[in-house]
Amino acid sequence: MISPAHLFMPSVANMANVRLIDVTDSSDVDYWTEAFGVSETELRLAVAAVGSSVQDVRDHLGK
Repeated sequence: MISPAHLFMPSVANMANVRLIDVTDSSDVDYWTEAFGVSETELRLAVAAVGSSVQDVRDHLGK
């Protein structure tokens, strides 16, 4: 089931145009953990390892 918060979230393709993951924004963290199918810890470790670029994080996670 889609949560009400996700009704206002753009698709993964549209979010990729933003190009950055803001780990200080809980809604951004929630979105990207769901989009990549990873835990918050995994997402934060990936951003720490390669930076906040969506493409770099995606590549690092193998997604």
